Amino acid sequence: MYTMGYDIQVGDFRLGMLDKVEIHRSVELLADTAVITLPASEYNKALEVESMIKRGDRVSVKIGYTETGLREEFSGYLQRIGTDNGSITLECEDDLFKFRVPVPDEVLKNVSLDTLLKKVVDGVGGGHEIDCDYTWSYEKFVIHTATGYDVLKKVQEECGADIYLQGNVLHIHPPATKMGEEVYYDFSLNVESCDLTYRRAEDRKVRVVVKAILPDGKVKEYEVGATGGDRVEIRSASSDDASMKQRGETEVKRLSFDGYDGTITTWMIPYCEPGYVAELRDPDYDYKDGRYYVRAVTTEFSRDGGKRTIELGIRLS
Repeated sequence: MYTMGYDIQVGDFRLGMLDKVEIHRSVELLADTAVITLPASEYNKALEVESMIKRGDRVSVKIGYTETGLREEFSGYLQRIGTDNGSITLECEDDLFKFRVPVPDEVLKNVSLDTLLKKVVDGVGGGHEIDCDYTWSYEKFVIHTATGYDVLKKVQEECGADIYLQGNVLHIHPPATKMGEEVYYDFSLNVESCDLTYRRAEDRKVRVVVKAILPDGKVKEYEVGATGGDRVEIRSASSDDASMKQRGETEVKRLSFDGYDGTITTWMIPYCEPGYVAELRDPDYDYKDGRYYVRAVTTEFSRDGGKRTIELGIRLS
């Protein structure tokens, strides 16, 4: 039997009591988030909490088993103190919180993505390196009353990239190309429950319509995928055929493959985070064994125990 443990600090204040904490991390969402719920019996007045902590305070969440050591599973900033429904919650966001500041208005012409990202980093105060796999240029990019976060969100929507912070490095990569460690799951050993559907590529055919806005305001379309498949529309940051084709084929690969679709729920061990590779073994159905890119992980920790809900992405093999 393992002993649950935690060490959570907000600013200069270390929590002595905890009801629960939920951490959500995803390569498809810009920011990781954590919601810390405080027990009403200990912190029964919002004023008492607000006198000790405030928005923008640094947050560190270490959780796990005391026998195996605590791991820092979230690091970021306090975004909001909530007092809804009689409970007190601390809503936190990772270091992308620092990107929620206005960047200078500017109309950029023939600007490379790398140059645009550097402008965003400089506009929010600098201090971050950039690791980007894309090399396209925008014929025109308008920044108007926007934060650095808004600009990154627009880039993500137009290219479908995995965009996230890791330490002081801003990562921008095509889906499932930047992979971390491998974790092993056996449905008969270390999977508590699952909500999975095994699908075959032939049963989920898609026709992806890639759209790009031309300088004159007209919309260019490029279609890839199976004829007669479910129609999916996405945007492309670049209007050349090669870039639009690559964007479409990446989306087809993400949506159509032989393998599981859904989530598995596990315990705190083994550790897992988005970008990891989950190797699944099903002793009853060997053909369902496979390696999957981990798209998102939601970690819940409370007095009742800890668990992770792992959302599977593209099947790798």
